[in-house]
Amino acid sequence: MKAKVIENRRLSEKDFLLSVNLPELPEIKPGQFAMIQVRKTGQLDPLLRRPLGIFDVEGNSVSFIYRIAGRGTRLLSKEQEEIDVILPLGNHIEETAEKYLFIAGGIGIGGLFLAAKQFHLKGKNVTIVYGGKSREDLSAMPFIKKYGIPCITVTEDGSEGKKGLVTDVLQDFKETTWVACGPSGMLKAVKEKAKLMNVECYLSLDTRMACGVGSCLGCVIKTAEGYKRVCVDGPVFKSDFVEL
Repeated sequence: MKAKVIENRRLSEKDFLLSVNLPELPEIKPGQFAMIQVRKTGQLDPLLRRPLGIFDVEGNSVSFIYRIAGRGTRLLSKEQEEIDVILPLGNHIEETAEKYLFIAGGIGIGGLFLAAKQFHLKGKNVTIVYGGKSREDLSAMPFIKKYGIPCITVTEDGSEGKKGLVTDVLQDFKETTWVACGPSGMLKAVKEKAKLMNVECYLSLDTRMACGVGSCLGCVIKTAEGYKRVCVDGPVFKSDFVEL
């Protein structure tokens, strides 16, 4: 559908917040994503859309946090009045526990914040572990603070919070359901830590996609049951189900 751009503002050197108003808001569940057309109306290049996690929903507006990573996201950051979106796509983060630990690596917060916010407002015991290379990677902190969600920050250079990696602070959350989203190396480390601690853990995979609706098979991953498509079978999987 066509969505009116409300704002597309810079949060840090590389991160932006894109908020759009939809003519009709479908039911959106936490953890789902959208396929965003980054080219301007009437143009054909770039042909492929970009997948973005649905960061937040307020009324008829939907927002996304994205990082400039290449030509497509750079074009998205330019001023536009209207964009074409397909949403909501994929499965979602299910509300099945009382205690949650959301583990976000940098821009991975885009796939986790809506769940953390909604579960927190419902009275669940929610904590976010938010990590990056430096303070610049933690661009969603103002939104986390706005809702008073408990948050532990970790940076590799020590410029914000604890110096180190997100896996350094997970040992105190054994009786908690983990949900992680971020770089593949981080997800692999979280998966291994969850296995060692015998913790229920889910991974939201931030995978390159072409169509987002299961047709092209461009985002398949190896799992315990053969190959699965991240866009329709995920993006949320049990950590022991996927091979990273």
